[in-house]
Amino acid sequence: MKGYRPKLVEGRVSGTGWPIDGHVVALTLWDYDNHEKYHLFSWPDESDDVMMRTMYQTEEEAGLCLADSLEDFEQKWKSEEWEAQGSFCIPFDKVEVTDVIWEEEKEHDYGERGREKYDN
Repeated sequence: MKGYRPKLVEGRVSGTGWPIDGHVVALTLWDYDNHEKYHLFSWPDESDDVMMRTMYQTEEEAGLCLADSLEDFEQKWKSEEWEAQGSFCIPFDKVEVTDVIWEEEKEHDYGERGREKYDN
């Protein structure tokens, strides 16, 4: 089966003012938004608490948080009841790319295997 696959990188986030600053996360670049910003793809287990606090802070600031408190949000996060209210995007100038996992492909063969860490 062939299909579109966005560019995937790992990068260190900084200068956002969010708890995630200083952490390396996996990010994608998509053609549907003209490659205008990075989209959060995943993060290492050791960054989970920082990512939870980042999601809570940014949802609170945007007025999208459905939790009544950080404690309520944390309970939902840990029980896997929380779902993002949209894509989590990070501007280019807030990410130092540390590794390109793969480049964008318009016709990726999903029968192939890449780096196992990110293969679906």
